[in-house]
Amino acid sequence: MFEFFKNIAEKNACHLSGVCSVHPSVNSLYELLLNEVREIAFYLVKLNEFKISNKETTAFLIEVLSIFLINTSYNQKKYIELFKRLNSYKKESKDVYVKYCSNNQLPCEVINSNFEISDNISINELIEYSQNNIVARQKNCDKKKFRLFELITIFARLAAIDIVKIKKFEQNFNDFDYEIVRFFALTNGYSIRDEKIVRRIIEFSSSALKIHEKLFNIYREKFGNKENASVKITPSLGKCILVSGDDFDELEKVLITLENMKNVGLLEDDVNVYTNGALFLAHFYPYFKNNKFLKGHYGTDNAEYDFSIFPGSVLITQNFIQKIDSLYRGEIYSNKIISFNRVFDIKNDNYEPVIQSALKLEGFLDEGENKYINVSYDIKDVNKIIDELDEDEIVIVTGKVDFETLSEYENKKVINLNCPCEADILLEAIKKLKLKKVKITLFFAQCNLVSLFLALSLLSQIDEILLANCPQALINPHVIESLKDDFNVKVIS
Repeated sequence: MFEFFKNIAEKNACHLSGVCSVHPSVNSLYELLLNEVREIAFYLVKLNEFKISNKETTAFLIEVLSIFLINTSYNQKKYIELFKRLNSYKKESKDVYVKYCSNNQLPCEVINSNFEISDNISINELIEYSQNNIVARQKNCDKKKFRLFELITIFARLAAIDIVKIKKFEQNFNDFDYEIVRFFALTNGYSIRDEKIVRRIIEFSSSALKIHEKLFNIYREKFGNKENASVKITPSLGKCILVSGDDFDELEKVLITLENMKNVGLLEDDVNVYTNGALFLAHFYPYFKNNKFLKGHYGTDNAEYDFSIFPGSVLITQNFIQKIDSLYRGEIYSNKIISFNRVFDIKNDNYEPVIQSALKLEGFLDEGENKYINVSYDIKDVNKIIDELDEDEIVIVTGKVDFETLSEYENKKVINLNCPCEADILLEAIKKLKLKKVKITLFFAQCNLVSLFLALSLLSQIDEILLANCPQALINPHVIESLKDDFNVKVIS
C-alpha cells in the first residue's frame, strides 16, 4: 500500500499538499481572511469572559479556517461576499462587546482598524490592505513569537478541517468550536509570554487528538471497519464520474444519488464512479468497497493532468486543495466555499447535475487490461506486535526510511506502519503503548499536511518525534523552525 502513496508524496509533494507556488496576491487575500477571523476571535473570547457566547459566529469561523485558498482562478465574487460577511460578524461582535463594557462601566479593549468596507470594494483594494497589514504584524512581532503564531495558525486550520468533516455527519456538533477559536485568538497576543504560548500549543494537542479520534469513529460507524482491499486502477467501459479530494461524505452522496436515480428509472445507462487522490482510502471501508457504482481509483499525482484527460464529469469536493490553475475547465463541479472560475457549483447538496453531465459525455470507450493494487489494513498485525512486546522502548515509523537514518535506534524494537496516511492505526498503536508505559519514538518519514497535523497532535503524548524535512513550498519554514527550537522535534534532512 505504501508504494501507492509514495508515488504521490515523492513525485510532486506540492500537488499533494496543494500549496506549491501560491501567488502572492492569493496569499495576501487568504491572510486577510485569517486576519478577520483573528479579530472576531478576539471579541468572542472577550465576550466569553462575560458569559456571552455566539455559537453561530463561532461555527462560521471554523468553516472559514478550514478554507485553503491557493489557486489564482478562485471566484472573486465569492471571496468578496465571504469577506464582507466576516466583516459584518466582526462589527456585530465588537458592538456587543463595547456595549456590554459601557453598560457595566468596565474597561474595554478594542482592535482599531481604519479600513472602510464599501459595497463596491475591489480585490485590488483588499490586496493592498492585506499587504500593509502583514507588514505591520511582522513589525509588532519578534521572530520567536511570529513563528509560534504561524504554528498556531496552521494547527488551528488543520483542526478546523477535521471539525468541518465531522459536521457533515453530525450537523450540530460544536464540542471543539470555541476551543479552536480561543486557540487561534492567541495570535492577537503580542504581549503574551512565549512560554505560555508553547504551553497552550501543547495543551491544544490533546484536543486535536480527540478530534482525530472522533472523526475516525464516525467513519467506522458510518462505513464499517476497515479491511484489506483490491482496488482496480484501470478504467471500465462506460460513462464515468471522477471524485477528487478527501471528503467521504460527498463521495457517498454521489453514490446515493446514482442509486436513487436508478431506482426511479432516471438512469438507463450505468455510470461508473472513480476516486482520485486521497479518496483512495475510501476503498478500505466495506460501504464503498462493496458499492456497485464505485469501480476503482483513477489518476496520477497531478490533478490537472487527470482532469484534462478524464472523459467524464469531475467532482471537486470541499477539501480538495490541489492547484489546477492551468487546467482548461470542462464538466467540473465543486462544493467548495470559494470555488474556481468556470466550475459549476453544487447547490443544496444536489449531485444530480454531476450525473447528468456524465451521461452526456462519451466516457471510456474500451476496457483495456484490468490492473489492481492489493492493499492491506494491518491493524491486527500491529496489535499482535504490541501485545507481545517485552521492550520498554519502541520506534514507530510511518512510511519507508533507509537503515542509515535509523542507525541510532538499531538496538530498539521498530514498528513500520508502511503507509503515512493510516493515522487511525498509528493512534491505536500509541494508545496501547502508553498503557504499557513504553517509551515511544515516532518518525514521520514523509512530510505532508497529514503527518504535520499528527505530529502536532501528539506533542503531549510522544517522548521523541522525528519529522522528515518539509519543502518550503509545502509548509511555512517558520512552522518547522518552531517545531525544532520550541518543541524539540528533530527534523531529518
